[in-house]
Amino acid sequence: MITRSELRPTPPPTGVAELEVKSAPESIKAARDFVADWFANGSFDRDLVYVARTVVTELATNAHRHGSTKGDTITTRIFHTDAGPVIEVLDASAKLPTPKPLTLDGLTGRGLAMVDLMVSLWGYAPLPDGGKVVWALLRAHA
Repeated sequence: MITRSELRPTPPPTGVAELEVKSAPESIKAARDFVADWFANGSFDRDLVYVARTVVTELATNAHRHGSTKGDTITTRIFHTDAGPVIEVLDASAKLPTPKPLTLDGLTGRGLAMVDLMVSLWGYAPLPDGGKVVWALLRAHA
């Protein structure tokens, strides 16, 4: 379920894993591998690692295609909360995501609808210094 920005899980003061990459097609794989390693090292089950990889792939792809220009920084962050692990992707664009309905004949624009089906909560928020964060709270089974 998409939520308002005030429901965004608060990152802890320590324990946030972060990867910064320059916007490029290969940055999506870097984000996916970073998330997969973090979840695998956290002893999460394989199903959750798969979901996490899928979610970050969608969020990083959107950041690359719609939220940045070549060479802009895209940041992926992961952290634990009491409700479960959170993945965040930050980009330089103030343009907020526009989820589209999941349809059987759509060829593009279905990623956020799929994310919505895979996670407990997700949402987005403008950042104080510009840009935005898109986040997803995963259902955890460690």
